[in-house]
Amino acid sequence: MHSDGTTGDGPDDPPGTVIAQRYRLEKPLGRGGMGVVWEAHDTSLDRKVAVKGLLYPGAAPVTQAQWVSRARREAQAIARIEHQNVVAVHDVVEDGEQVWIVMELLNSRSLADLLAEQQQLAVPHTARIGLEVLRGLTAVHKAGVVHRDVKPHNILFRPDGRALLMDFGIATFEGAVQVTRTHELIGTAQYLAPELLSSTPDQPRAASAASDLWALGITLYEMVEGRRPFQGLTNLEVFIAVRESPVPPMKYAGPLSTLIEALLRKDPAQRPAAAEAEQMLQAVTLDSLALDTPASPRPAPSAAAAGATAGAGATAGAAAPGPGLGQVPEPDRSEPGVPRRRDRWKVPVAVLCTALLAGGAWLLWGQPDGSGEQDNSVSDKPAGEKTYRNTDGRLQVGVKSDQPGLSVRKGKTDEYNGFEPALALEIAEHMGYQEEDVEFVRVTTADRADHLITDDVDIVIATYSIDEERNKDEGVDFVGPYYRPLKAILVKNKMYQDLADVQDSSTSEVCTARNSTYDEEWFEKYGLTPKKNQPESYEKCIAALDDPGTNLDAVATDDVIADGYASQHSDWKTIRLDPDPQGYGVAVKKSQDESTRLLKRDVCRALSQFRNGSSGGKSTFEALYDRHLNKIRGRGAPDAPELVKCKAYLP
Repeated sequence: MHSDGTTGDGPDDPPGTVIAQRYRLEKPLGRGGMGVVWEAHDTSLDRKVAVKGLLYPGAAPVTQAQWVSRARREAQAIARIEHQNVVAVHDVVEDGEQVWIVMELLNSRSLADLLAEQQQLAVPHTARIGLEVLRGLTAVHKAGVVHRDVKPHNILFRPDGRALLMDFGIATFEGAVQVTRTHELIGTAQYLAPELLSSTPDQPRAASAASDLWALGITLYEMVEGRRPFQGLTNLEVFIAVRESPVPPMKYAGPLSTLIEALLRKDPAQRPAAAEAEQMLQAVTLDSLALDTPASPRPAPSAAAAGATAGAGATAGAAAPGPGLGQVPEPDRSEPGVPRRRDRWKVPVAVLCTALLAGGAWLLWGQPDGSGEQDNSVSDKPAGEKTYRNTDGRLQVGVKSDQPGLSVRKGKTDEYNGFEPALALEIAEHMGYQEEDVEFVRVTTADRADHLITDDVDIVIATYSIDEERNKDEGVDFVGPYYRPLKAILVKNKMYQDLADVQDSSTSEVCTARNSTYDEEWFEKYGLTPKKNQPESYEKCIAALDDPGTNLDAVATDDVIADGYASQHSDWKTIRLDPDPQGYGVAVKKSQDESTRLLKRDVCRALSQFRNGSSGGKSTFEALYDRHLNKIRGRGAPDAPELVKCKAYLP
């Protein structure tokens, strides 16, 4: 162990030790059997991070060198996971004979903290959290990694309320043996799958995606019922219950009962796959307006880090108490970025019947008086015509933060500039909102559908292509389009004159945003090679394109987006390919309720005015184009597209 503050040998290094000549350890945040987590200072980027040193298991049947090699491979695999519901891993470093994982440092609280306060959560609240955790877990599994410790302590909430899967200290590649130095089990007893309890030195059982899904099932049960399904005074009693006892009947799970019972099948081969589980959770979130996780943090003596529990389950920092069973508190608007919630629930007939058959107790979450009546959250105009209004009187709009000309965030403020924020303000004004009543929420290509489904936003205006095939299962609908771009490739070296030059390049790997319309079929059509592990946003593609240390030379994006970035780089160029058959639409949540119908109608009317209204002899569309896009594109406004997704709402 070094104490001179210049290097480190292991997790027990003292405060002040500098890891890899960059990360200065400041204070320990948690310790467990697999590692120690420190709050550290990244001296290179001047930011706080969480640094986890992985502990060598000593008497395990591997040498120190073998363990370092395996830990390095696993940590690097985890670092490649980029998902909004998975803790961000910034770096993987080796210092001496120690492997360190550098992660984002979060000042938040865990699901365990929330359950300690609320005891149990309402069905829609549980479904929304479960859906976000499952999506993060799916990304982990797609990277070939098994988490092995899914539990409430390892689920944090970001300041905007989203659930975040953390603590990969005991994660491993799928198929790795579940045995440590004395063949003890890795993980937390109450969440271990039954197949792992049959593991022996002679017949080891591997952790798998199915065992992670079992742990998710235990977590869902605990959230909605207020207790774990399998309990005992000792770990041995817990293990016996897990292996031999049936799932205890659920009183409050309602429409979640079927999924939870399926995830807790003893035979891992009989458990549903992640995609099937996601569909079941999404059905519940679409059929009910899910509660938002409270996000306003209250002071705490220390910050909670991603992975800070290190198996100990301790998190510091907490948010205001969240809604529990039968509670519908007023939304707190005192903190910026707190997502709004609606006060009433719609209970569709199918869900209602399922709940009644399951016992009906979960229905209490709808109203303080348990009546279950619906409030459509609309108000009347003076003429008596209903118009869309959510209960807090604000209009939340999802926008992107770094698309020159289209949408750019002003520093670290909540203000945005560009064609799309200006369009949002035009729509809001037509709907009767004041500018101060409009709240912009940052979204990415990968998470914008989630923002709509969980009611974080009313609408999304973020270069969202109206692709019916891609979005039919996302719970998203559209009005518009308000703009029709061309598909294009942005290249950073003007030696690429056309598509053939990119195709012929030996470094022609092309980046695009995950979940964009640039899918495998599109890449095959143009003979291009997509980048492995596509990021969640175009910003990361652009950052990689701008990094001279990468081989990336091209980004697949729309021409108006490409032109915006090319306007900031003298050697970047847009290669235009084919028109977008649908164009950009204003996205709303797919729903048949009256409130959503009124929202679509009001936005369509605003778009019609935007398209046809005049300002100085020009339509509002042309005026905003000239103000925000003409300079970067070097051409006048195109014709405004026909509002094909508004025909049902316009005269």
